[in-house]
Amino acid sequence: MPKWIFALIQFLPLSLFATYAFWQGAPDELRWQDAFQLASVAAVIQLAIVLPQPRPASRLVLSANLYLLLGGLAFFSHQWWFLQLYDALRESAIFIIMLTVGVITTLGSRAGFVAAWSAPRAPVFRASLWLLAATALALVVSISYRGDRYLAAVYPIIALAVLHRVLLYRLARQHGVADNNSPKPTPLRGAA
Repeated sequence: MPKWIFALIQFLPLSLFATYAFWQGAPDELRWQDAFQLASVAAVIQLAIVLPQPRPASRLVLSANLYLLLGGLAFFSHQWWFLQLYDALRESAIFIIMLTVGVITTLGSRAGFVAAWSAPRAPVFRASLWLLAATALALVVSISYRGDRYLAAVYPIIALAVLHRVLLYRLARQHGVADNNSPKPTPLRGAA
């Protein structure tokens, strides 16, 4: 699947969730439920497309989809205790899930939190630690600006996505591996 399609659909379920939930101002309980259920279905579809691909999926995208899947599943199965936890955590819930996924993948996966399978393990581990630190900072920001969806969620997620791209780019430049784990580009004809 072309790289631009992945970039286009990367945070589509999360964007769908936020757009639907906040389309007409602050959402009520029914709108939250509909938003989680709609976005969780979109997350399942996205994961069905992304996970079978040869390159590892972005751990940030996996975390966002896990957040949506857990929320949607809680609504579908009437797990009100879990939804109360989500409500208490607000925007910080997604960053807690990101940190959890980050720690697990940093320690348990060769590709690490940055999902760079083609680079050497030591630089991948270092880059994963940087992304983990940034995610921890995003969690602190999210807690500090609780209730402000832009400062507590949107901007920190964008910053993490940009940092993730920068870390992958640096790994690619420093270790001669293709950016975002795509195949190495072939030189143009006539190029040395």
